Amino acid sequence: MAFMPFYITKISPYRPYETMIWIGLIMGLNSFVSAAVAPFWGSLTSKFRPKSLFEGAFLFNGIIFLLMGFTESLPMLLGLRIIQGALGGASTIGLFMISQISPSDRLAGDLSLFQGSMTAGQLLGPPVGAYAAAHMGYRSPFILSFLLVGFCLLLMHIYVVDVPRKAPNLDQKIDFNRGVLWGWALIFIATIHLTFLPSILPYILKGFDLAGEKALKSAGFIMMAYTATALIGNYFISRLTPKAKLKGVIAVLCLTSAFLQLLLFFSGGVIGFATIRMLQTGAIAAVIPMAMANFASELGGTGIGFLNSARFAGNGFGPLMATSVVAGSNLLTLYLIIAVSTVGSVLAFLITGRKKGVDKTLLSTGEEDIMKSN
Repeated sequence: MAFMPFYITKISPYRPYETMIWIGLIMGLNSFVSAAVAPFWGSLTSKFRPKSLFEGAFLFNGIIFLLMGFTESLPMLLGLRIIQGALGGASTIGLFMISQISPSDRLAGDLSLFQGSMTAGQLLGPPVGAYAAAHMGYRSPFILSFLLVGFCLLLMHIYVVDVPRKAPNLDQKIDFNRGVLWGWALIFIATIHLTFLPSILPYILKGFDLAGEKALKSAGFIMMAYTATALIGNYFISRLTPKAKLKGVIAVLCLTSAFLQLLLFFSGGVIGFATIRMLQTGAIAAVIPMAMANFASELGGTGIGFLNSARFAGNGFGPLMATSVVAGSNLLTLYLIIAVSTVGSVLAFLITGRKKGVDKTLLSTGEEDIMKSN
């Protein structure tokens, strides 16, 4: 989607400030819809076969994306993105399937593979989309994406193992007292780190004296570079971190990312900016699957959908916040907001987790005393 802000700017009949707001809405609002419906998609795993649901949502998502390339109306483009958002929550089903077939000691790694697959798509998409838009017109990325969806659907139908629908457990509820809420917040903030930048890249590159086709290509390759480090960090950190040390590693990664977020403001040029951004995404990307793994084995489809909704909410809020803050203030304010929110969320996550551990210790001690008295 590196080309999307440029595409919106090209077809927009509005003034620059208004166009900036439209970019934020079109780039981000669909993700809020995905966040709202993600638990719903998770609950459907008790009524329908997960693989069939996944394939159907995938197909209609591709059709909507194709239609987006044939409209020059920003309200219509926004409407199609909202419909696309309603279908996007189906990735919850993929998470649910993985949680059902993965052993507990491999769950974090398998979830990171799923997250890494999405990251790999984000790695390949920006340069291909930017190149296609620059040399074959802005409509070509939409057509190429639709063809890719069809190819992946075929592979999915042949090779993806189905998971039987799971009967709902009426006694199972999302327990916010066990830290799930702060786990949601942590995934939300981590996703903002990954998604806030593309919508304001034209503005940032303009500050580095880049415009037009050079800016478009630079945006694609900057996104490719930092998404590559996100993919690498996500895969290896999640795989190498023992389950017992998840919370400690999550804390280190979040604090490192918050520091690098502020350091972006002091980068001296495009190369320095891209280097810092690559380090930042390499650290923060692993937080999402690790935070999910911290809770996923205890939750059903609806609970996993709730956690997954944080990723969609972050996808939506990141571009909206970035464009709104930059339009009304400056980059330093934006970077400060993200950094402070990251530190606050990880501290709350750790405190909640510590209380949970204390409660479990007290419960075990009480049970032991009862057994001794008996």
